[in-house]
Amino acid sequence: MGLNKNIYIGRLTRDPEIKMFGENTKVANFTIAVDRRFKSKNQDAPSADFIPITAWRGTAEFIEKYFSKGKQIYVCGWLETYSYEKDGQKVFSFRVNADEVGFADTARNENGTQQNTGTYTGNSFPDMKAPAGFGQFEPIGDGEFSDDTLPF
Repeated sequence: MGLNKNIYIGRLTRDPEIKMFGENTKVANFTIAVDRRFKSKNQDAPSADFIPITAWRGTAEFIEKYFSKGKQIYVCGWLETYSYEKDGQKVFSFRVNADEVGFADTARNENGTQQNTGTYTGNSFPDMKAPAGFGQFEPIGDGEFSDDTLPF
């Protein structure tokens, strides 16, 4: 058994490239820049990794509609490695196939308040409105829990 799951938050380095396969299948190819958490001793400036992403069908349509160069995006998907011949040499490469994408930027409406901008997963477009009370937290139990009541 194995697990191949990758999660990234980064900015699009260029507008997504949208192509059609057959009559009804869209594919979106784009690259995101993801900041590295650490920099080497010899580097003064922060560095980034550039991750190639491919999205298909409804996910590609969502990306085409809402994303462009510079937008921050959340991508969850699986890593695919592949090889090809170039100038008689075998070249190995990779890409992330997106299963889920969403907005990582905070959007503000006309009156300056934050709004939920949604994510896309599966075969339908997201509900673009946050449920009532979304992002508001309340304390649990009003003091009825203590260290003695915890099972560990």
